[in-house]
Amino acid sequence: MKRLLFTSAALVMALAAGLSLGGCNGGPSGDTPVTGGDADNGQLNIIDDNYRNYYEIFVRSFWDTGDDGIGDLKGVTHQLDYLKEMGYNGIWLMPIMESTTYHGYDVADYYTVEQDYGTNEDFKELTAEAHKRGINVIIDMVINHSSSGNEWFKKATTALKNGETEGENAKYLEYYNFSRQNLTGYNPVSGANGWYYESRFDTVMPDLNLDSDVVKDEIRNIFEFWLNDMGCDGFRLDAVTSYYTGNVTKNIAFLKWVNETAKSIKEDAYIVGEAWEGTDGQIRQYYESGCDSFFLFTISAGASSSSPLRTLLFTDYNNPGERLERLFLQLQTVYDTGILAPFLGNHDTARAANMLGTAQNIKMGAGILAIMNGSTFVYYGDEIGMTCTNAADDYTKRVPMKWVEAAMAEGQVFCSPTAGYPVSERSYAFGSVEYQRADDASILNYYKNAMRLRNRHPEIARGTVETAESVSPYVAAIKKTWQGKSVYILVNLSKEESFEVPLSTYGNVRVADTLNVDKTSTAKGGTLTIQPYSIVVLR
Repeated sequence: MKRLLFTSAALVMALAAGLSLGGCNGGPSGDTPVTGGDADNGQLNIIDDNYRNYYEIFVRSFWDTGDDGIGDLKGVTHQLDYLKEMGYNGIWLMPIMESTTYHGYDVADYYTVEQDYGTNEDFKELTAEAHKRGINVIIDMVINHSSSGNEWFKKATTALKNGETEGENAKYLEYYNFSRQNLTGYNPVSGANGWYYESRFDTVMPDLNLDSDVVKDEIRNIFEFWLNDMGCDGFRLDAVTSYYTGNVTKNIAFLKWVNETAKSIKEDAYIVGEAWEGTDGQIRQYYESGCDSFFLFTISAGASSSSPLRTLLFTDYNNPGERLERLFLQLQTVYDTGILAPFLGNHDTARAANMLGTAQNIKMGAGILAIMNGSTFVYYGDEIGMTCTNAADDYTKRVPMKWVEAAMAEGQVFCSPTAGYPVSERSYAFGSVEYQRADDASILNYYKNAMRLRNRHPEIARGTVETAESVSPYVAAIKKTWQGKSVYILVNLSKEESFEVPLSTYGNVRVADTLNVDKTSTAKGGTLTIQPYSIVVLR
């Protein structure tokens, strides 16, 4: 039987202390997917392409089917219906390959699923079941470095220690960057005096020799294994700015090879890279590789206080609507190719709730994310307002998902991400999935309606952005057009004031959807009353 990790008492006290959950609405439930035409009568209009609503999962902390307190792949499969219900049609799995660390970013075996998570057959079952539900699955692909526990590195260092230049061990010398000099980013090879290996992230993460054709052949084989044999739909590429440290040109050239190689194996494979840079211009350079997407770090919690999204919600501007319009236009101008990949938080940054603070701001941030172009990414637990208690500590960013109030219930992960690390109830101030499902005004239900908005109106993710006439500097008015059809998106960024908008301002349109943090926006007699912190879609 599982031991107790959470208590409901602390949650009740937190709610009583004033953590208001606000209100939202998004239309009828029981939506029926359609393949074309106008999204109407509560129907979805999901397009089968690489513009998707992705959900990032740390398997170890998600759902446990083995009753050992550790999440596993069968647990992800078990929760596919939840993900579909929430409007996600893509999953990004953090590293699932055999590793020597809890996080998996040092791969010991590129062809085998981490034993804590299950088996290769479990992964095949997951992709098959996901595809039945219209959900694509991409996995973390870590090719900047391997684990020092990888057989490649073990054999290579054995060759160095024994002075071998030929044979089984020696052929792996080409897999890594060895030197007789102690260069920047290099560490000594244990037991091989006078030899050093490149390992810029950590001593247990030796950098791979990406100039080697032998290594490229190995990477190609790895891609074929996961895309063909295992049913994977693409890759999230880890640390692409570190392939060749300080050399953007070589990074882009290698990414071009990666993208072309993956797509030669699976034509529609989705490739999204982690180019953690400080400006949009720096991130935009990486699109020259031809990869589909690179994460939009500039709006995320990774940008800290400089995130324009956070600034919009925390600064007392007299023209926040105009500023949001300019942001959308600026992103369209800078990112003139590829698929945008906006997100609020992930496993390396503070969580969305840490960046946004109040329940109202958490919802509004999710609403703005939902109306952005491209493929959105939501980190597991952000939909229930989970927080990390120490943004400088990766462990607190990866604590277990809270599914139910009774933590001893089936499926609830009770182990901390790594042994001996405490999990604080402060990470769960807004309650579990179970708790929030029962509250129409919860953060969870707001996220659900926000993703549904994207699934009803394909123009939101794919459309060309224009500004439209607005009734107030507090209201952003954005028009998006795709394949000859347009939607108007009105965003009231005032926390207190509502505005009346004549629908005729935008032609022969109707209210198609609303997202409301507190009060519900309504239309009567041809006039829309858009409430504070509300988003309205007209078509």
